[in-house]
Amino acid sequence: MKTHLRRRLMQSAAAAVTLLYAASALALPASADEPYDVYNYNRLGEAVPSQAGYLAERSVSGIDLGTTALNAPSDLFKDQDDFFYLVDSGNNRILKIDSEFSEIVQVYSEFTMPDGSKTKLKNPKGVYVSPDTGLMYIADNENARALVCEADGKVVMEITKPESTVYDQGLTFLPQKILCDNAGNIYIVLNNTTRGSAMFNADGSFIGYFGANSVAQTATVIANHFWNAIASEEEKRYRARSTPTAFDNFDIDTETGFIFTSTSAGSTDTDIVKKVNPEGYNLFSYMSNYIWGDLFTTWYSGTSYKTRIVDIDIGDDGSINCLDATTGRVFQYDEEADLLFIMGATGDQVGAFTAGNVTAVETKGKGCENIYVLDAGKGTVTVFTQTVFGEIVHDATEKYNGGYYEEALGPWMEVLKRDGNYRRAYLGVSSAYYNMGRYKESMEYAKKADASNRYNRAFERYRSEWLREHLTVILLIIVLLIAGGWGLKRYLRWLKTRPKRKPGFWDWG
Repeated sequence: MKTHLRRRLMQSAAAAVTLLYAASALALPASADEPYDVYNYNRLGEAVPSQAGYLAERSVSGIDLGTTALNAPSDLFKDQDDFFYLVDSGNNRILKIDSEFSEIVQVYSEFTMPDGSKTKLKNPKGVYVSPDTGLMYIADNENARALVCEADGKVVMEITKPESTVYDQGLTFLPQKILCDNAGNIYIVLNNTTRGSAMFNADGSFIGYFGANSVAQTATVIANHFWNAIASEEEKRYRARSTPTAFDNFDIDTETGFIFTSTSAGSTDTDIVKKVNPEGYNLFSYMSNYIWGDLFTTWYSGTSYKTRIVDIDIGDDGSINCLDATTGRVFQYDEEADLLFIMGATGDQVGAFTAGNVTAVETKGKGCENIYVLDAGKGTVTVFTQTVFGEIVHDATEKYNGGYYEEALGPWMEVLKRDGNYRRAYLGVSSAYYNMGRYKESMEYAKKADASNRYNRAFERYRSEWLREHLTVILLIIVLLIAGGWGLKRYLRWLKTRPKRKPGFWDWG
């Protein structure tokens, strides 16, 4: 009896352990150090558990930096010397912070104009420090101007509303974000135009607009275009116009000069993220159906949501870091827009943010060792630090992008050992094998990543290589088949035309 009872208890315990193990395998678990689920997307577009590329290290407030609390901060920028510039909009100031993000180096609250007079900011929204000119560019929103200053706060130029027929004089001039390219041209995002960013020469003269979003080709837009083509001028005046949405943030890749823009508003997913060359052409135009941010748009509770990319940062390694205000998440992509990592959430813990109130993302380090997220609701900056897994992924990506395909293969294989669901690693291995001329292995890993274009490209090379290696045998077989067919044809013809033998004595029996 005791033996039977003991056996039943052991069976029950084993069943309980099995159920717990299955539940842990199926659930999307949160990292032990993170207040959110760490996930990525597999080849089927399903959210699956993943290794964390970054962990939230700390949250920094204005008090932590030795000043008063931040008030509605709106922008964060890191210069080439790793100093940070934080736009504290509600306090009408810009804070210059050291590279460790631990103390304030300088506070910009008052500036000296060229005539010697003093001026102050009023609800500034954006800041940029050029590695080429060394000047600081400020979008001073409610003063309806942009300031170009030296490091000591001396203003060298003030940009106000252009007096140009190209610029609608009925519009106010309300700068939101600002940057400068390596030629000294200045770009300003305004909040009341859909024509792109206002572009100025280095001397402050207005050039025109740059990088306007396109109009999504929906059924309504196509129908309006058709009717406008045949409508009279009177009818056209009363028809609704199709206008693009305005992008509301941007960043520049100082290595290439390409400007990346992000658009958070609008009813369509057109031009959410763009890569614009100096001529204004979107190099991501071929990715019109690409989904930036989350692939799914419904919480587990059943509530639908829409991704809103409110800021974009181009890392020193070329990575594209997009900040989603809806979910409080940062989506990190490589140069080819393949997803690397997802981090962040909404909530009160370190690593989680106020829903709808994250305003800026910034990165630091050649391999994006740190990511900084500005939360206007909490008035804090959260610092994410790269994990060992993240280092391996970035090492593999850097080697591959640098053309060291064989050297990248080892790190990619290490990534797969640590996370078999990591799709980017399968793409990396496939590409590495392709560039090494190992097309069969490239096809195998492209298939695992469900990357049909890479598979087809590798298959074409594999087929050509196979045909080249077996061409002699193939030609020999073809010749033999032709000769055999010809011989068979001759034999069959001979059977039909041969003279029939007369019956002999023995044939009659």
